[in-house]
Amino acid sequence: MAATATSCEMNLMALWLRHRSECRSVGQIVADARAGLLPGVHLKGRSFLIDDEKAALAAMSKGKG
Repeated sequence: MAATATSCEMNLMALWLRHRSECRSVGQIVADARAGLLPGVHLKGRSFLIDDEKAALAAMSKGKG
């Protein structure tokens, strides 16, 4: 059985790939994350990690931005 990542281990790209049909373009989402405008996401090193999956998905949805 494959191990699944917990929300604190998931990065922004993995979350986007899981839900890309309902999300804005990855470029818009990364720009928001870099600007600190994406709730539920924090920068660790060079990666954006997910703290709150529901908050991040709500902000990444096509209806936002």
